Amino acid sequence: MKNILLAVGISMMGIYAAAQTKVIEYPVTGTRTTDVLELYQVEISDTALILKGDMYSRPNSWVSIAASSVLKGKHTGKEYRLKRATGIKLDNKEYMSSSWNRSFTLQFEPVDKRDKSVDFDEMLTGGNGFQINDIFLEKSEQKKKIHCHIEGKVIDNPAYSRLMLMPEGTDPRVKDWISIPVRDGKFSYDLYVDREEPYELYAWSDQMNGGWYPVSFLSENGNMRLTLYSMEKEPEIHSDAPLTSELLRFQKETDDKFMIPLRMERERLEQEGKIETPEMKALYELFKKAKDEQEMNEIRRKAQQLEKEGKAYTEEYRAFEQKSREVYGKYAEYQNKYIQSNPTLVGLYLLTRQVRRMRGSDESVATYINLYRTVYADKFADNPMAEYMKSWVSSNEIKVGGKFIDFTAPDLQGVQHTLSKEIQGKVALIDLWASWCGPCRRTSISMIPVYEAYKDKGFVIVGVARERKADDMRNAVAKDKYPWLNLLELNDAGKIWEQYGVGNGGGCTYLVDKDGKILAIHPTAEEVKVWLEKLLAD
Repeated sequence: MKNILLAVGISMMGIYAAAQTKVIEYPVTGTRTTDVLELYQVEISDTALILKGDMYSRPNSWVSIAASSVLKGKHTGKEYRLKRATGIKLDNKEYMSSSWNRSFTLQFEPVDKRDKSVDFDEMLTGGNGFQINDIFLEKSEQKKKIHCHIEGKVIDNPAYSRLMLMPEGTDPRVKDWISIPVRDGKFSYDLYVDREEPYELYAWSDQMNGGWYPVSFLSENGNMRLTLYSMEKEPEIHSDAPLTSELLRFQKETDDKFMIPLRMERERLEQEGKIETPEMKALYELFKKAKDEQEMNEIRRKAQQLEKEGKAYTEEYRAFEQKSREVYGKYAEYQNKYIQSNPTLVGLYLLTRQVRRMRGSDESVATYINLYRTVYADKFADNPMAEYMKSWVSSNEIKVGGKFIDFTAPDLQGVQHTLSKEIQGKVALIDLWASWCGPCRRTSISMIPVYEAYKDKGFVIVGVARERKADDMRNAVAKDKYPWLNLLELNDAGKIWEQYGVGNGGGCTYLVDKDGKILAIHPTAEEVKVWLEKLLAD
């Protein structure tokens, strides 16, 4: 009897101990200095705080976590030491395998119950370590209107160890995204949102390699089931939600009607070796054997010359390209009819997707502006897609002879500045740039001598940096030494790039006269100087 009571007592102690442990899946976090570290679970008990996560990087690249890492309590200011790690060795170069990731567990000292959130800091000299701020130690209550459950599997592709989830059209260079780990070939995530809007999901490794195949869907109550393979094989997608189901149906219908026959014909030409001419094939072989960049550039030059002369591709392939253009035209007409006759969120999504991808003529721009104004302008007013379409329509007025679009944004001290007030009565260069955009920064640097020569004659430059972190802008300004006012567009808060029609890029420059009329778009420093000589002559 005594043994039975002892066993029961031990069992009850286990239950009590378990009750003292709180587990938080996908903890909410604030700003961070890296996307290399991702936390997917926090375990809190009276004896320790345990962070579980993954390190991500390219195969054969390394990532290291410092033994000096601490957690800093947001309420108490206390520092909680890192006691041990599993899965990795601290202060060690952890090389990535073909899976692009390494899982880890970090055990810290127990956290004071008054600290409802903590900061992770490697505490390296110069602030060069990883930092993840505001790791919340409470389960977030989901009071959103929409719950979309996403689950799936990855087949024979270890590189797909991490998926990126974000609203469609989001630029991950400047805006946060959701990281979904893939474990043992499976993934699952619960998306809670307030509005039905398009999302896209794709592999982080593909995005890092510069090409990806996104899975698009509309956030709505329901379930999404996916099977992912690689970029060479299309994913399998199933949904029990009405909007996404209709979108998938339309995509299958148009694929069967327009795209699959084209794809099959191109594959046949490729198999029969009827795409490149013998001269172009020979250049490809030489390119594979090229010994240095100079030799490769010379081969590229010869290939470009063949294209100019119409000798790069076979007659059969040129006929196929002409046929493709005709088929895409018919596809666009078919889709436009659907958009016009089905004024639903699916129709609005197809319209939005088309203008995001469009690289067409003024005639096609007019077609889509008319579709929006006649069918959708008075519908779905609070939907992000409608908001995007309004910005897109306005952005088409950004052209030589048009007027600049006004906006208000903060400087690095948080002081708000309105563009129109800063440039009133002056010839101005509006410089949209980003710390991560090399061409943008080279353009900005080239304007410094022009600015210094004409700033006292009525010329002004206002820069705006598109960033995820204010420090990135601060460091770039300090390095490049821009002498003019620079404002901060943090996480696309003001949608300035969308309004100016350059949402997919790092930036652009716009020269405007004293009345706000656009004189030139993306002018060189020399072209700006020529304009200033005309407009600001003594």
